[in-house]
Amino acid sequence: MTGRKSKYDLINSKNNNEKTWSSAIYIRLSQEDNDVKAEKIESNSITSQKAILNEYINEHKDLIIYDTYIDDGYTGTDFNRPGFQRLLEDIRKGNINCVIVKDLSRLGRNYIEVGNYIEQIFPLLNIRFIAINDNVDSFKNPTSTNTILVPFKNLINDEYCRDTSIKIRSALDGRKKKRRICRCFS
Repeated sequence: MTGRKSKYDLINSKNNNEKTWSSAIYIRLSQEDNDVKAEKIESNSITSQKAILNEYINEHKDLIIYDTYIDDGYTGTDFNRPGFQRLLEDIRKGNINCVIVKDLSRLGRNYIEVGNYIEQIFPLLNIRFIAINDNVDSFKNPTSTNTILVPFKNLINDEYCRDTSIKIRSALDGRKKKRRICRCFS
């Protein structure tokens, strides 16, 4: 009896002779990420993500950029983002067979949806998925999508979003309360 095979193993056996990948560069930056001024890390910027992704593609001659899809100012919890929807449309048209992101959090911060794309949708559509900083490559290392680390990272990304939302609401509530107090004394 053989062990369970990854859906990506099937893609690999079908695509082994393929020399190039028509690749989508996907970049996302939420407004919350953009608003963190003092703690802002340059690698989270749109410009920096482009540089990282383009450098990676330049180092891998089997990857050819089909298009770049950018969602600037969109939350990762909702997959109804214009750039992402355009990417999906190009996948449906057969223009793309590879999606590349800087890391899993750029694809999204919804644990269930990100897992659904990585484990179900992309393999079903024969899409190679690469998350550079998380060392995920569904073609070159099919087990990288099936390790326990991927769901944990997705859970952490989801929780980060929830935590940020709570902090923002708390700050807004504090400002409202401060305004009410100031009005009482004026």
